[in-house]
Amino acid sequence: EGFSDLKVEEYREEVRRRWGEETLRDSEGRVVRMGKARFAALQAEGGAIFQSIADNMARGFDSPEVQEQVAKWRQWLEHFSTYSDEAVLGLGRFYSQHPDFVAFFRRYHVSLPEFMTRAIEYYCSKRAENR
Repeated sequence: EGFSDLKVEEYREEVRRRWGEETLRDSEGRVVRMGKARFAALQAEGGAIFQSIADNMARGFDSPEVQEQVAKWRQWLEHFSTYSDEAVLGLGRFYSQHPDFVAFFRRYHVSLPEFMTRAIEYYCSKRAENR
C-alpha cells in the first residue's frame, strides 16, 4: 500500500535477486494470509517501534531502551518472512543505504536511518557474543 505498481515490482525483483523466488513467495503469502486488517495493525506496530527508537535516540544506540525496541523490531520482522541473523544485519545496514528506506526512516527523525543501522549492528553483535 502506498507504492506504485512499478515500485512494488522493483522491490519484488530485488528480493528475487538477493534471496530467491521462494523467499518472495513466502513473504507475499504471509501478507496475503494475514489480510488487510492484520497488515494495517502490523504497520502501526512497526511505526510505534520506530517512533520509540527515534524518541530514545539521545540515550544511545546501545541503551537498554533502544535495544529493547530493536529486539521487538526483530520479532516483528518474522511476521513477514524468516530472517537469519545475517539477513537481519544486512537489512539493518540497508536502512541507511537504500534511498527509499532512508526517506522512510527520516520521517521519524532525520538521523534515524544511520541510528537504526548502528543499533541493529550492536544488537546483532551482542547476539553473536551470546551464541
